[in-house]
Amino acid sequence: MDWILALFMVWGSLNTAADEQARLDAIQREAVASAEAALFQEQAEAVLKEDVALLPNATYPGDAVLIRSKTKGEFVWQNKTISLQPYANGFYAMLPIAIDAKPGTYTILGQTLKIKAKTFDVDRLTVTKEQEQMRQDTQRIAKDQAKIDLARSKSEPTFLYKEPFVIPVKGRLTTPYGYTRYVNGKFSGTHAALDLAAPTGTPIKAANAGKVVLADELYLTGNSIYIDHGMNLFSQYAHLSKLLVKTGDEVKAGDIIGEVGSTGFSTGPHLHFTFWVGNNPVNPNLFFDTVPFRWKGE
Repeated sequence: MDWILALFMVWGSLNTAADEQARLDAIQREAVASAEAALFQEQAEAVLKEDVALLPNATYPGDAVLIRSKTKGEFVWQNKTISLQPYANGFYAMLPIAIDAKPGTYTILGQTLKIKAKTFDVDRLTVTKEQEQMRQDTQRIAKDQAKIDLARSKSEPTFLYKEPFVIPVKGRLTTPYGYTRYVNGKFSGTHAALDLAAPTGTPIKAANAGKVVLADELYLTGNSIYIDHGMNLFSQYAHLSKLLVKTGDEVKAGDIIGEVGSTGFSTGPHLHFTFWVGNNPVNPNLFFDTVPFRWKGE
């Protein structure tokens, strides 16, 4: 009889352990769900009930869209396959909208994305002959670009931030995002960043939490920093006079990472700042004082 009693006691303890584990698992699931909902604030209910949510569902060339799905999946955008990454109770991806994207309606995972028309002003820059010659050294430029592409080729498969993004420096906006630029009268391309003029030595803050994937002196952009914020989102800081972080460092929003300068191809002290989704630049103005989870559409 003793062995039967012992067997029942073991069975009871196993059931108790299983029940306790189930209770702990339920608490964990609830905590994950609550934390995810908190990211979206007042639009949490509307977003989380959708099988696929596009934030925003109406956008402009040069901007970005956050995608959340209830299920794992992938889709093709601009001839590239984008896979959704798991986070909390959903699957996410950051979608860059090319600055030359054509206005119209597009279907993504069964949802409609509207790209509205937008025009960008022209910026005319005059530089010295020596500075103009810098842009002709294609070998050095290509070498640096390979280094940059490698740094942006891998991103942490999670969101490294939860708080709103901050403006990295107090300065005067001299060149907005998206301007069509001419250098010495010749077409140079699109200025896919903000130029913020400030005195040399002005502290520069990390726009948000992340990991420094590149901190180096580059030919055209001078002393430069790239920070991975996770889920393929990176911030770029260029023309610095000093680098105060190194590759591999982890930073928090507001950490001082460098100082304003005029290194590289530059006509005066300023911060050249932008965001990248992979190797695609996106409008920094979308991020300041908010996070992609709170972007709103129509």
